[in-house]
Amino acid sequence: MTARLFRKYLNKNQAGFTLVELIVVVVIIGILSAIAIPSFQNASKKAKQKGAAAQISTYIKAAQAFYSEFGSPVKNAGDLANYMNVVQCRYHMVTYCKNTNNQQDIGVDYPSTKAWNSTSGMYTMTMRSSDNNRFRLNALPQRQDSWAQKFSDEEYGVSGCFNYNTGATKVTSWDKLGYREVKDLNC
Repeated sequence: MTARLFRKYLNKNQAGFTLVELIVVVVIIGILSAIAIPSFQNASKKAKQKGAAAQISTYIKAAQAFYSEFGSPVKNAGDLANYMNVVQCRYHMVTYCKNTNNQQDIGVDYPSTKAWNSTSGMYTMTMRSSDNNRFRLNALPQRQDSWAQKFSDEEYGVSGCFNYNTGATKVTSWDKLGYREVKDLNC
């Protein structure tokens, strides 16, 4: 008799979710995460790109100052080093660039270089001087899964330029993924 009362009590006050309810909740969470995760990843990539754009803007200001003082185009990192510290991370991987012991002042150590890693290790900065009228600098995204320098098709690049004749400057953050999408600017 006690067992029958106990079963009767359990059936009336049964608590919990049915299997269908649990499956519906899991499906809803899956749909929301499928929408949210790519948006978050894209926002993270754009934030890294803004850091590279800020760095390029600083280099352009140094190029303007160099040209104003010397009247000649910037040829290498040593020229920029007259107005700022041109520092790079020694490695191509972000995890090693967080340690400031891995930073190197290339304006002093390698003044004739025209390409160097960004301080974050995310980008390779490349100076492009196709003529004496423009200073061009591109930030090419690097892959983070290899010790060898390899460019990435999964990040956004940045380009900047300074026209010596007109004084015009321009920095463009490219909206297509990949280093192949980074183009030289005309300003």
